[in-house]
Amino acid sequence: MPTRQALAQEIADAQRAISALNDEITATRGYISANEHVLQGQPPSLRAITEESLAKARANLARKEAELQISQQTLANAQRTLAKVEEIERKQQEIRKLEQDLDTINAMLERARGDLARLDAELLTMTGPTVIPPFSLVLADGRALMLPTDRTEALVGCQDAADNIFPDVDLAPYDGRTNGVSRRHAMLRFAGGQWTITDLGSANGTFVNDAALKPHTPTALPEGSAVKFGAFAVTFRSAVPNKTVRL
Repeated sequence: MPTRQALAQEIADAQRAISALNDEITATRGYISANEHVLQGQPPSLRAITEESLAKARANLARKEAELQISQQTLANAQRTLAKVEEIERKQQEIRKLEQDLDTINAMLERARGDLARLDAELLTMTGPTVIPPFSLVLADGRALMLPTDRTEALVGCQDAADNIFPDVDLAPYDGRTNGVSRRHAMLRFAGGQWTITDLGSANGTFVNDAALKPHTPTALPEGSAVKFGAFAVTFRSAVPNKTVRL
């Protein structure tokens, strides 16, 4: 069972992250707004520099907003779990009090024990093993590479047996190497009810809906996202039975 102290620390960390992200997002939006305002009055040579800076700022804003969404979900989950832990602690205190006079309050004690069993079951449901929904990477020809459902992480890359690199999603058989896919290119993770993707410092980058990912920074990956590992293009979709290649 998660401890109150650990949950309180998790909540505090998430709140600090959210505060910092909100500050960054506000500053980035202000930067974008100010530069958009002066853009039209600039000479062509300076305008090109400003437009490039704006494009980078917008991409950074999108990443920060995705990180904010993940942090907000983490905070909400921790707060719900802490509330349940506190409810269980209150019920345990009630039980200790009732046990002092079993002859007169035996019925109340039994009801409280029943409540405790229910609360423990609810907490176990909230914090038990993660059920991974079936998702796949759909190639341009319609074939789908099924992601593993027995673990929360899936490495995407190209197999290199000599260096003992065996990705969960091996793109080598699909011309991955010629399309710029690294051996350890990106990591897909399922946590808190949603998927994220992290570029692992690949040689040719990872892109989600044409936005380049910052290496080693988890980014939210909604269903239907267009993903590129280098030049290797796929679509991230909920798994479809037909035309699925099991890995």
